[in-house]
Amino acid sequence: MANIALVTGASSGIGREFVRQLAKRPEVEEIWALARNEEKLAMLVDENPEKPIRTFSVDVSDNAQVAAFFETVEAEAPTILWMANNAGWGKFCRCDELSPEESLSMIATNAGGVVNMAVRALPYMKAGSKLINTGSASAFQPLPYVGLYGATKAFVRSYSRAMNKEVKRQGITVTCMCPYWVGTNFFDAVHEHPGNAVVTKYEVMYKPEDVVRRAIRDAGRGKDMSVYGAVNRFQHVAAKLLPQRLVMWIFLKKQGLK
Repeated sequence: MANIALVTGASSGIGREFVRQLAKRPEVEEIWALARNEEKLAMLVDENPEKPIRTFSVDVSDNAQVAAFFETVEAEAPTILWMANNAGWGKFCRCDELSPEESLSMIATNAGGVVNMAVRALPYMKAGSKLINTGSASAFQPLPYVGLYGATKAFVRSYSRAMNKEVKRQGITVTCMCPYWVGTNFFDAVHEHPGNAVVTKYEVMYKPEDVVRRAIRDAGRGKDMSVYGAVNRFQHVAAKLLPQRLVMWIFLKKQGLK
C-alpha cells in the first residue's frame, strides 16, 4: 500500500503547484493527479521526476466518474497522506449572464465535487493525514459579479471548518485554503461570458507557489483555514468587522461599478 498525495484540478494553476510541492515531500511515495484535460495531465509526469505520478482523467462534477475512480482506490487501498481538493472554476459576470446549466455545473464542481471527493477519500486517510479544500477570499463576503463562484467557496469554507472538527478525533486535519487573487490561468476563463468584463482591477496578484506553500504549512500545523498575504488577511478581518453591505459597496467602487 503506497502512501500517496491525491490532487484534483491538477493540470494547471494551483493544482499543478500542489503536485510540484507535494512531490518533494519525503513521506509521499506517489502522486495521484486528477483533472479533465488528459494532455495537460501527461505533462506533469515529465515536470516532476521526484516521485511516480499517476494521472486520471476525471470530472469531479460527474458522480459516475468519481465513483469509477474510487473503484481503483478501493482495489489498491493506498493511504492518502495528503489531499488537495482543488478542482473548480468560475466566471465573473451578472447572474443572468450564466445559463442555468453553467450555474448548476459550477455548483456541482466547486461544492458537490469537493464533498464527493472528500467523503470518498476519508476511509483511506489515517491519523496525520491532511485534507486541503480550495476555497477563496470571495468566501468571506458576498461579492456582486462574483456571486455564484463566491457562494460555492463560502460553502467550501463552512463545510471544511466543520468537517475539521468532526474528523479531529481520527487525527485528520481539514484545512480550507482561501487565496486572494493568484496569478494563474484561472483568469483566462472568468470573462468568457456574453457580457463585458467587469471585475478587472486586481490590486495584488500572489504567486501560486507562495499560496500553496503556506497552505501546506498551515495544514501541517493543524489549522482549519489558510489565508496567505497581507492584503488577503486585511480583507478577511475587514469582512468580519464591517457590515456586508458596506463591503460590497467598497468592492463595487474599487471595480468602477455601480
